[in-house]
Amino acid sequence: MGPSGAGKTTALLAVAGRIKDDPRLAVSGERYLDGAPITGDSQIPAAFVAQEDNFFPFMTVRETLDFRVQLRLGSKLGRAARNDVVERLMDSFNLKKSAETIVGNAKVRGISGGERKRLSIACEMISSPPMIVLDEPTSGLDSYQATQVVATLRQMANDGKTVIAVVHQPSQVIFSMFDDLLLLAEGSLMYYGEVQNVRSHFDKLGYPCPAEVGTAEHIIDLVSNTQDGEASTERIGKIKAKAQAGAQQSVAPYHGKAGQVARRFSRRQRRPAAGIFRQFHLLLKRSFGDIFRAKTALTIKVVQQVMTALIYGGIYNLGTNQSSIQDRIGLLSLIAIGTTNLALAGNIRSFPKEKAVIIDEISSSLYSTFPYFVAKALSELPIIAGLSSIFGAILYPLVGLQPNKFLTFLGLGVLHSLASQSVGLLLGAASPSSDVALALLPPTIVLNIIFDGKNIAYENTPWPLRWIPKMGLIRWGFEGLALNEFDGLTFDAAGPHRGPAVRTGAQALERLGFDPGATVRRAAVSQGKIAAACWTLSFFILSATQQKFATMKKSDHGKKKKKE
Repeated sequence: MGPSGAGKTTALLAVAGRIKDDPRLAVSGERYLDGAPITGDSQIPAAFVAQEDNFFPFMTVRETLDFRVQLRLGSKLGRAARNDVVERLMDSFNLKKSAETIVGNAKVRGISGGERKRLSIACEMISSPPMIVLDEPTSGLDSYQATQVVATLRQMANDGKTVIAVVHQPSQVIFSMFDDLLLLAEGSLMYYGEVQNVRSHFDKLGYPCPAEVGTAEHIIDLVSNTQDGEASTERIGKIKAKAQAGAQQSVAPYHGKAGQVARRFSRRQRRPAAGIFRQFHLLLKRSFGDIFRAKTALTIKVVQQVMTALIYGGIYNLGTNQSSIQDRIGLLSLIAIGTTNLALAGNIRSFPKEKAVIIDEISSSLYSTFPYFVAKALSELPIIAGLSSIFGAILYPLVGLQPNKFLTFLGLGVLHSLASQSVGLLLGAASPSSDVALALLPPTIVLNIIFDGKNIAYENTPWPLRWIPKMGLIRWGFEGLALNEFDGLTFDAAGPHRGPAVRTGAQALERLGFDPGATVRRAAVSQGKIAAACWTLSFFILSATQQKFATMKKSDHGKKKKKE
């Protein structure tokens, strides 16, 4: 416990072996488990509950627990035994009433903050570890919910579990539930001992607690820098000196026996307990549920496709006169740009949030990256095909595109959406946050528009940028749609036109700068290659984006002890 900026979370992460690796950061110290030293690259064998609760929002409490039980315990349990584990966890953590309620998040209404925190703890206790470490489990909760969470932790401690938690300004009721207190301020130890001895300790130092003030509030005030200047510095210095002297005496017996070899605990668990087919089955089921239960997001996507098709249909009415050539080119170009924009933006906004969940799950060996990616790809195909079909079915008869080319138009639309989504996935996977991914969206769209095959000749493209047209989403999307539409078309000489009249679709494409080797097949294959390359790169990026933690080096204090 301690005031803001005291170093509580840093100390907790250091003890747990979960300080994120950073070349600018050095971690030193010594850790002992049951009196025996452990190596600096070890994580303590404990469940860890972070301050932020990351879940898929549209799964219910029961589904979330069942999903993790199946993956964590693998084939060890049958259906009945697995259901018993889920029921026992919901009973233990008081989640029975919300069993069929979706978890939710900041934007989707679901269970309460306290229930979400208890669900986080329940998920970590599936394999029944002997110890659990929690970073501010009461953060953001009201007094009642915070008390409920800590009461759950108290019961776990009564049942024989070791519970270590960071708390910030707890109520007197919550404070009294704990056995021991490590009080920090400004990165230094201020008190370490039993909670029941805290008041008498500070009484002896000359800082008695007023009767109307809670113990936790009083000691936080004592170790905080307040407006009384030198008096505050002197008080904190005195408390710190007393705590440091006591720490030297209490730590000494735990330096182990001479020559004792440090134990090492692996940072990563072994491979996932569930087989790859079970992983795939569960992940595919979750992906479909996440897509089709998000009714608001799905409705918005459908409305976007319908409105865009109606807008195009209300403006364009294609014929066979000379001016219709420009109209066709403009319409097909807008379709390619709009599809790219919608697909890219959708994935860039959603995937970084999903990535935060799956990196935690993959790092904890719930499942592997490969079955996750296959499940995600297969679950998104129906929605891509469905949205493209809705758009095409409304647009096609309204604008007057070639009736006998409709199915090819739909296929090209689906493929173009898939390629665009794959680029969005790649940007989301490579970006550390949603903000970074969104910042990459405008330049990606602008570059694709510039190099779409119409706005700059390939010969005039700067040499270092000549690879972009080959990877251009809009270029290949437009090219495929244009080749499909203009093939077999004939135009009359009616209507205004500039220059010699164009009689055939082939002539129109030639004037547009299409090379003789351009075909619908080539455009489709190119988009397929883009999708495959982006999915492959995203897979490798996600596989490499594992949580890496700093190694704790021996402290100077520990080296001196060994010399002695």
